[in-house]
Amino acid sequence: MPDAPLPFDLNTARADWDAAADAYADAQATGLDVYRLALFGPAQVTLCGDVRGLRLLDVGCGTGYFAREMAQRGALVTGIDLSPVMLAHAERLEAAAPLGIRYLTGDVARCHEQFPPASFDLATACLSLQDMPDIMGAFAAVQHALRPGGRLVMSIAHPCSDTPFRRWAKDASGTKQWLCIDRYFDRGPIRYHWKGWKYDFSTAAQHATLEDWLGWAFAAGFTLRALREPLPSEVAVLTHPELADAARIPYFLLLDLMRGG
Repeated sequence: MPDAPLPFDLNTARADWDAAADAYADAQATGLDVYRLALFGPAQVTLCGDVRGLRLLDVGCGTGYFAREMAQRGALVTGIDLSPVMLAHAERLEAAAPLGIRYLTGDVARCHEQFPPASFDLATACLSLQDMPDIMGAFAAVQHALRPGGRLVMSIAHPCSDTPFRRWAKDASGTKQWLCIDRYFDRGPIRYHWKGWKYDFSTAAQHATLEDWLGWAFAAGFTLRALREPLPSEVAVLTHPELADAARIPYFLLLDLMRGG
């Protein structure tokens, strides 16, 4: 029989990330969140380009990692997130080292109710859109908040390698041989179990195909400016050997999208 549908709504998402917040903040502070800090995060910073003076909306900002990266580079940043506990960490870090970031609690898919049209020049989503129950609504709301010609620069887990079935095959010594993936076309939420952090926790995220993601973006009025599949540098792998897998398989996907006029 097929798997039972996984409950995934705003209340579930908020509860998941409230529960995860302390471990998440700790992983960023201690460097444990190495994929974010040394791989897709820096790649997304580069893709954003020069942000000085831009009005920037960071959607699904969490504990404020990417909001701070953008504010440090001169952007005028507003962050929005569903989880009050995640935002409490962001506010704590802002109070300790002020960058002028404004944080708001809210559902990104309804942020058009919080911001007038064309309020922002740039929107960013650092591995957050996949965690939202209403991805199509989020695209539409962000498009509303951007000025014509404004951009959405986003990262997600790569839909082609982060599938409902995903497992590394290993040899007798435990060395990874190849990545086994299956059920790519099985759309819907997947529950992820995070282990090895300050404490174990689980969260849900949407799996969708690459065609779905681009289709949602185009339907919301965006055009594609650039697509990136970041891989770690040799120096990064030497410093963080756990990144070696990501030099073989694309773990993350970055999209640079522009709102039409």
